[in-house]
Amino acid sequence: MLSRRVLLLSLVLVLAGCSLGQPVRPTPASPSPSALPPMEISPSPGVPSPSPAASPTITTVTTGVSMPSALAFTPDGRLFFNEIYDGKIRVIRDGRLLDQPFAEFDVAHPAGYTEHGLLGLAIDPEFAANHYVYAFYTVPGVNRQPVGQRIVRFTELDNTGTDMTVIVDDLPAGPSCCHNGGRIIFGPDGKLYASIGDTENASLSQQVDARAGRIFRFNPDGTVPPDNPFPGNPTYAYGLRNPYGLRFHPVTGKLFATENGPSGYDELNIIEPGKNYGWPVVTGVANDSRFVDPIWVSDGSRAPTGLAIPSSDVLPSLNGDVVFCDWNTHTLHHFVLGSPEYARVTSEESIPASCGLDVVQGNDGALYFSNQSAIYRYGP
Repeated sequence: MLSRRVLLLSLVLVLAGCSLGQPVRPTPASPSPSALPPMEISPSPGVPSPSPAASPTITTVTTGVSMPSALAFTPDGRLFFNEIYDGKIRVIRDGRLLDQPFAEFDVAHPAGYTEHGLLGLAIDPEFAANHYVYAFYTVPGVNRQPVGQRIVRFTELDNTGTDMTVIVDDLPAGPSCCHNGGRIIFGPDGKLYASIGDTENASLSQQVDARAGRIFRFNPDGTVPPDNPFPGNPTYAYGLRNPYGLRFHPVTGKLFATENGPSGYDELNIIEPGKNYGWPVVTGVANDSRFVDPIWVSDGSRAPTGLAIPSSDVLPSLNGDVVFCDWNTHTLHHFVLGSPEYARVTSEESIPASCGLDVVQGNDGALYFSNQSAIYRYGP
């Protein structure tokens, strides 16, 4: 088995990307579904909000964990997260990492490749009533080779996942290494959104009826909502290379996504229903009416990962703005968005924090973020 150092080096090389060229394909007509309603974010009952007057600092939540990603809070304040390659969902309760995993998966992870595994995690909006937890993972075959990907649902009972149910199956996976996506998130409309990369077949991104290079929209039980942009089709938006971070804006209700592009063309996109984002026909800002341009394009390869849009009194200078991690520099980036539209980047800064995998707003209003071996808190 390869060492952790070799695996991490492989991930850096994989996320750096490569440029692919494909012929132009016609873009189907896109219906215009109704806009999503704004999403409200509020602290959990009994969780006090620290004074916004205090300067934010970074404190350690837990260390000694393995590639902690897909951070998600329950309404009662527990922090769930994935260990990607170990295939474990772990729980932090009252500041302590529980010894027993919430769930364990046998995940695909061929030696020498690093974009398969336990990729996504989401907490049901009605968790207080139904205790549902969702996960996205790469299904293994012989020698842990990938044979597909799926979304499953658990019922939480005493910090343990029970009654595992497959709700979405037969999603493709990159046959050798890359572009598996795997992020899942609930929208303010109560629907389950999932990202999937082009799975090393860029031409699939331009095919509306394919199942790669896009963002899906499902009902919580995995069925297709009747008001999706394309009838009977889970595709919400397409023409994407490897969307990784997903987050809805708390004011506008729009879906933002970080996109791992070929070297020098990482993107931040606002995802519109039924729209085509151009990969692999175009990259970056193309000014082509067939495609939606990103609101930001990198000037080098950053490999953006997790994404958050804060909304609280705890970090008021970040409210309504985008913060995201990147793998290549392990930096937490802050993009100021122009209000009231919140649809363009007006300035950018780097927050000195080792954030390489994911970032999420906690129930206390602070930011929680992770690198390959630890989880931290950023707040007063």
